Amino acid sequence: MHEGSRAEVAASHNFRDGKGPAWLTRRRGDKIDIISEDATCAQVDPLRLSQFFLKECQSRGVQLHQPAQAVSINKDEQGRLQSVRIRVKDASVSDIPCTHLLVTAGAWTPRVFKTLFPESSIELPISQLAGHSIVIKSPRWSAEHEAKGCHAVFTTSPSGFSPEMFSRIGGELYVAGLNDSSIPLPEVATDAKIDRESMDQLLQLCERMLGLDGAKSDLEVTREGLCFRPVTPKGTPILSRVSDERLGIRAAEEGEGGVFVAAGHGPWGISLAPGTGRVMAEMMLGQKMSARTGGLAL
Repeated sequence: MHEGSRAEVAASHNFRDGKGPAWLTRRRGDKIDIISEDATCAQVDPLRLSQFFLKECQSRGVQLHQPAQAVSINKDEQGRLQSVRIRVKDASVSDIPCTHLLVTAGAWTPRVFKTLFPESSIELPISQLAGHSIVIKSPRWSAEHEAKGCHAVFTTSPSGFSPEMFSRIGGELYVAGLNDSSIPLPEVATDAKIDRESMDQLLQLCERMLGLDGAKSDLEVTREGLCFRPVTPKGTPILSRVSDERLGIRAAEEGEGGVFVAAGHGPWGISLAPGTGRVMAEMMLGQKMSARTGGLAL
């Protein structure tokens, strides 16, 4: 490897004379604008980041119940929140003691909330935005290139949607951006049914944006996906305590108990998860907040 800065070394492979990443197919008349520099942004793999957080939480004593369904709450003799009842895979139920309850189930948050508090008049303004995605491998993006930097490309398609393409560690290229708010939310995420027409549209896009002109396809599909992002009318998430009176439980002092909601982050849930976790922990424990969240309250 020749001498030079990280940016210079990255440019030696990933950019062809300033015309874009080497894995991106260029066509006459298109245009690329660089919107950030290597020192001002970073990229994470959502799956690897989630697995890392899960491992770290479990190493600190957090117990995971999965698969499980929250079915009701229990109150003590004074009417305060005492426990949450869950149903596990074999249909048996168990009660998990708690004084603080955070409902954070993405697009499923309103369903979980209504299940636990069926008499509450609160309607959480969270709906789903379904998004198809595909992961492929390309000879123009491999392990030998990874040390020189990953890229994210945001573009537009004549067919009316805005594709997003990301190169990732592990020789993967992730392509998404085909969204549909009319696809109904399944009972559980694993029940999601991929729409073949939508996936074919993404495949055609991959051939056009990442393939070779006039040549047999050299792209390998490794994974297809359909996820449901939680969105709100305002476009901002809800990070809030819920009024005890509107839940039918006895009011608790700040930091001593209560019910909270954190959902509606749209496509930025993974990116905003660490900060959301911190401010929600502070809110639930009655501590000084690291950020002002008043504008995100119910």
